[in-house]
Amino acid sequence: MKQSLFLLFAFILFSSFTPIQPDSRVVDYLGAEKIAIIQKNNPNLIHYYNFFLDNSYTISTVPADKFEGNNLTEIVLPLIGDKVDTKKLNVLKLNIQRKYEEDIYFKVKDQNKVFIMLSEKKFVEKYNKYRKENGLMD
Repeated sequence: MKQSLFLLFAFILFSSFTPIQPDSRVVDYLGAEKIAIIQKNNPNLIHYYNFFLDNSYTISTVPADKFEGNNLTEIVLPLIGDKVDTKKLNVLKLNIQRKYEEDIYFKVKDQNKVFIMLSEKKFVEKYNKYRKENGLMD
């Protein structure tokens, strides 16, 4: 019993000192020096950035005729064949200014796809749900 309690205590102690590992795209965007500062002062921000990379947008295929007459700004995204390479896509580097209540739409260059940057409101709801489901928030 004492050994089990000791192991549980050691695990909790060890896991509380394990730094949150940033996605390589976050490091590419912020740099290793800023990452070290964030890990020391606000490690939850690493969770936020990691989640943001793959959950702040959606990509939808749209019939070509739907683009006629639309003034969507084109955006260049990394591709593998006719699919967006989401593992290489660094949404942080797109420097898109999100709106609080409105999604922002872009046409993916040379594709029948729409890149939709979620509104701040939708993203925060999604992020808070993720945090609750993963024990990162009360």
